[in-house]
Amino acid sequence: MQGTILSTLARQPTDKLPQKKDYSKIKAKFKSMFDNRQKYISRWKDIRDYQLPFLGVFDDEQDQSKVYTDKINNGVAWESCQIFASGVMSGMTPPSRKWFKLTLENAELAANSKVAEVLDDREQILYAVFAKSNFYNTVHQTYMELPFGQAPMSIMPDAKVGVRFTSYPIGTYALECGSNGDVNTFGRRYRMTTDQLVEEFGYDACPDKVKRAYDDGKGNASTFVVCWLVMPNKDRNGKLGNKNMPYSSIYWVEGSNTDEILRHSGFEEWAIPIARHTTHDLSGYGKGCAWFAQSDAQMLQLLEKDLVTAIELGIKPPMSASSGVIGSVNLFPGGVTEVDTNEKVEPIFNVGIDVANVQAKIQFVSESIKRAYSADLFLMLDNLDAGQMTAREVMERTQEKMQQLGPVVERLQSEFLNPIIERTYGILDRAGIFPPIDDEAAEMLNGLDVKIEYISPLAQAQKMSSLVNIEQYYAFIMSLAQGNANIVQKFNFEEAADIYGVNLGVPIKVIRSNDEYQQIMEQQQQAQQEQEEQAQALQMAQLAPQMAGAAKQATDAANDGNPVMQQLMGMGV
Repeated sequence: MQGTILSTLARQPTDKLPQKKDYSKIKAKFKSMFDNRQKYISRWKDIRDYQLPFLGVFDDEQDQSKVYTDKINNGVAWESCQIFASGVMSGMTPPSRKWFKLTLENAELAANSKVAEVLDDREQILYAVFAKSNFYNTVHQTYMELPFGQAPMSIMPDAKVGVRFTSYPIGTYALECGSNGDVNTFGRRYRMTTDQLVEEFGYDACPDKVKRAYDDGKGNASTFVVCWLVMPNKDRNGKLGNKNMPYSSIYWVEGSNTDEILRHSGFEEWAIPIARHTTHDLSGYGKGCAWFAQSDAQMLQLLEKDLVTAIELGIKPPMSASSGVIGSVNLFPGGVTEVDTNEKVEPIFNVGIDVANVQAKIQFVSESIKRAYSADLFLMLDNLDAGQMTAREVMERTQEKMQQLGPVVERLQSEFLNPIIERTYGILDRAGIFPPIDDEAAEMLNGLDVKIEYISPLAQAQKMSSLVNIEQYYAFIMSLAQGNANIVQKFNFEEAADIYGVNLGVPIKVIRSNDEYQQIMEQQQQAQQEQEEQAQALQMAQLAPQMAGAAKQATDAANDGNPVMQQLMGMGV
């Protein structure tokens, strides 16, 4: 059979070679994405120039060593950005504690010991991979970029640590959304040297101009712009291979022929989650803290400049002098200028400038910028962690602020953290990192989706109101119980304990399931019943001698002819 197939193939005509795929539409889509992004560039640059001078890489700025601080006279926005990034980091993805757990929608099944053990084991592996990889460093950098409105981060397999994370600065990427509002297309432009291109993609995959530069020994001297596009794969044909995965990943050198690419592969999951602060349309781009603070930031830089000018005028005011002493006036401390009696050297005008109003305005605008970055809220949460404020005090003082931050937290969880965990889980699962599951647990988990539940400080802060409601209701029931003890039966202690534990993020192994709890209660009731029966039997045993003695005395009395006892014992006639 094999020989027949080979013979048939050998007889096929060979004059038509397979045609290379035309990537012109893909490259045109890439160009269109960056053209549509152009309207945001000026806004992002303004934010960089007035607030965040150390972030951003834009196409027309080749010298990345330049620091754009020329328009910065007050750095409160940069400080607030650092507080914001650190606050989101410690509030949503803290390295020092658990911030998510794996569970199931079915609470009873999730409480099963075998299922809980499987989920806990895989959860621990995920935490270990995050800690060993560069996740926490990269996600902090991503949070630093979030005030621009959005910040992407990719998750790729890595042979050393399992997973590798990469953040991308503002100005280097373009986005597109699907009809549901989720970002599903990502494009990036960046520069690579010739040596880097050959190392990453291989010599044979590089276009001719890259090969010529490499052959001429210009590996580090010459650079090329690399284009990378990730998008849904609409040409899947059901075949195997990385070109038929749900998402396509295509690299090419800018300016190369339409059929020349560096690599065409794909991803099983969306590999580049986008953290977005606030969105209003289907453009894919968001608006963040820096957008909201931009007008205040521009005002603040102007006020700081005016304040410095006013102080300088007061210290070194403009002077007037007669023509006879011009050029010989000594303005240095302790200097002496010789003048005639009628000649004077004095300030042109009295520089009695009161800078208090300007300073007050600067303070007001600075606080407004801090509020735009939610820096005041994160500092309050730090006080909670430090034990300086109770949870109730923080909740009461920041309830309105938490309502404003709540949608941002929910968006970051659903659009950013969920894909990160799902993508990492998928990479580890395909690599065989997770331990095998026994048949019983596998049967229970078959066809069920794993649910990601967040137990980070910010997630718990949002759930804290429900816990306070439970506490208040319990206190109210206990106060009523002083007048009517039966009212305590209105409070469901078991359900309250479950809800409280779940909202606090208590590990599932610590909370007993309802079946285990009922079994323990039945065992306790049975043990108590057995103790009561034993106590009753012991009491009967202790009374037995006395009862036997009393019976003997009664019998003796009857035998002695006591008519009453004889009648009671049925001995009389």
